[in-house]
Amino acid sequence: MKAFVKFSALLGTTALAALTSVPTQALASAGAESVEWYPAILRGLGMSDAMAHRFAPVASTALVTMIILVLGFYFSKKVSSSGDDLVPDQRFSLRGMVEMILDFVYNLAKDNCGHDFRGFLPLLASLFLVILVGNLTGLVPGFTPATLDISSNLAMGLIVFLSYNLAGFREHGFSYLKQFWGPVSAIGPLFVFIEIVSHLSRPFSLSLRLAGNIFADHLILSVFTGLTYVIAPSLLMFFGLLVAGMQSFVFALLTSIYISMAISHDH
Repeated sequence: MKAFVKFSALLGTTALAALTSVPTQALASAGAESVEWYPAILRGLGMSDAMAHRFAPVASTALVTMIILVLGFYFSKKVSSSGDDLVPDQRFSLRGMVEMILDFVYNLAKDNCGHDFRGFLPLLASLFLVILVGNLTGLVPGFTPATLDISSNLAMGLIVFLSYNLAGFREHGFSYLKQFWGPVSAIGPLFVFIEIVSHLSRPFSLSLRLAGNIFADHLILSVFTGLTYVIAPSLLMFFGLLVAGMQSFVFALLTSIYISMAISHDH
């Protein structure tokens, strides 16, 4: 919880920086005109209008991937250049922001993923960063986040589904399947049916929850932008940053809980 409070404070600082550096009138005007840059760029590359809209989430994911790669190389360079100096930066910096995010994910994995939590850090950190950066890019007028598309979210949900089940088999072997039978053998088939439905619904619930919240955030922002160009959009941009962080946290948290349930010996 302490790490999440720090992360929320970081988002608030970023929000204030964004609102002071970007003219609100320009943001409102762009939102009112419903500019969509990904389809426009893809049409410029020779795609038809239908194909450009279909592959817009792919373009969004590609942009997010490039941003994360640049952040990764920058962070790696800064850490390497600091040598044995492990003291964090005293001022707000990109390195400090990345360290805070990674520390938050580290504590999340440590609290939920058991003794071998370090093995799940790459998965949780990747999901958290992809969703966070994707949501934040969606706050820029004209850049629709890939998390608004159900297929992109479902792909991440399926990765989570495969990961926690593989972790369960690695921890328990084929005894992992015993949890599907339930504690009462007489109604074991009923438990099997319920557990199968429950597990199969998890990727869909993860993807629908994320897409629904991001869609609602964008819809509310567009509605209020049409009503007023100054105060309401600025406030909603601030809350949009909080939604971006919260949805990344919820997705990573549920993933860590699914992993914890799969590797738990208290069945």
